[in-house]
Amino acid sequence: MREGDGAAREAARREIALLDAWGPRLTGNDAHGRLVGHVARRWTDLGLRVQEDVHTFTRWDAPTAQDGLRLTIGDGPAVLPSSAFPYSGATGPDGVRGPLRLLGGPLPRWSKARDGIAVVELRNRPLPVGRLVRTWDGTEGWGPRSVPLISATLAGAGLARTRKAGVRGVVFVWRDITPDNARDQYVPFTLPYQDLPAVFVAGPEADTVLDAARDGAAATLVLDARLTPRVPTRTVWTVIEGTDLPDETVLVVSHSDGTNSVEENGHIGLVELARALCAAPPRRTVVFVLATGHLRIPAVTDEGQATTRWLRDHPEYWSGPRRAVAGLAIEHLGAVEYRDDPTTGRYGPTGAAEPELLYATTRELKHLVDQEWHGPEPGPIRVSAPGPMVHFGEGEPLYQHGIPAVSLVTAPQYLLSTRQDAYVDVDLLLRQLDGFHRLLRRIDAAPADGLGTVTRPGRVSRTLGTAATLASLLRHRR
Repeated sequence: MREGDGAAREAARREIALLDAWGPRLTGNDAHGRLVGHVARRWTDLGLRVQEDVHTFTRWDAPTAQDGLRLTIGDGPAVLPSSAFPYSGATGPDGVRGPLRLLGGPLPRWSKARDGIAVVELRNRPLPVGRLVRTWDGTEGWGPRSVPLISATLAGAGLARTRKAGVRGVVFVWRDITPDNARDQYVPFTLPYQDLPAVFVAGPEADTVLDAARDGAAATLVLDARLTPRVPTRTVWTVIEGTDLPDETVLVVSHSDGTNSVEENGHIGLVELARALCAAPPRRTVVFVLATGHLRIPAVTDEGQATTRWLRDHPEYWSGPRRAVAGLAIEHLGAVEYRDDPTTGRYGPTGAAEPELLYATTRELKHLVDQEWHGPEPGPIRVSAPGPMVHFGEGEPLYQHGIPAVSLVTAPQYLLSTRQDAYVDVDLLLRQLDGFHRLLRRIDAAPADGLGTVTRPGRVSRTLGTAATLASLLRHRR
């Protein structure tokens, strides 16, 4: 697929239309299975042998009926949450009852809400993202940004203690976010099952809940989610053998589960790059991995992102006898920018591309990106270096396993929204795919020692960096 190619543009539009028609591909649901089968067929049509790893887990499904997700305060009308906390818990149709207890501060004292329903304000204030993501020249390449995923994850990390404190349910009250942005956010998604029902409210409903909590009003929280044990979900992968260096590999990865047409559309890249290599075989062996479990990481691994599990299960393709010399992680192609303005209540597209979050984990790969990548705007490309605390996206397992890689993991406001909207700029998507194609060809032609060596911080540096960053994030939540 190349920018300006009418057939390529139409093919990309068809793929995006499929994602919109299928709706959220949450891990293990029917729509997710359809996408995985679709990619497997596309690879098979190219003459490739598709392999799979099947994992099973207990799937949590949010209620589909409107009365299955509600908060009733006293005898008043039901308050409709903006979203449910995924894998928090389930109440059954009758819900849980108790007084609303307002808790304050970034580290609430959950015991104050024993036998009640805790109410916690959750501020979506701009966070110092530049502390997490720095450019290769050492500067903070990103200014403060509000990121619902980070705010929700920090808030949800304490739910295990909440249940032990005897709390019956939790209502997180969004502040500094518009109701439109808060609605249907599938956040957070990295935590284990909490066995404690939790929901989010925003806008006028948030004010109603806060007023009631200050009075200690009685309430009933209903989160009639369904738990289904032993649900299968598949990682699929295929191999294109190298012509000259078959024992040196390049890993090209993405994930299949997602919420909308940006999260995740990386499969388009995996199919199109495989098509290009079938037409012009590579010198090195290229392994394409479409991992499952990104939206349910605890189902496949205890650490890292979903690709970590594939690396653990298939060391023969990267650590011996074959050795990975580089990797590409393709996520969130063609993301357009949405802006959230809680002051005016406006939320919607700006008409521009979302600023790219593009990692290179070695300086040598950074130089390749400078030469081959064409961003959405003229001027130098902002290339991020891996940080001591976090590497976002499915490129993280490659970094943690010492595999030099380039990763695209742009993070718009709507990234985890399960609503379908016009989130994709197809011309930008094609430009990014062309960039990955150029990078793959350059990587294939380069000597292995010309791709650099991944350097990870030591344990002490990593610990100190993590502590300082967490402290900064918590200060901005207040």
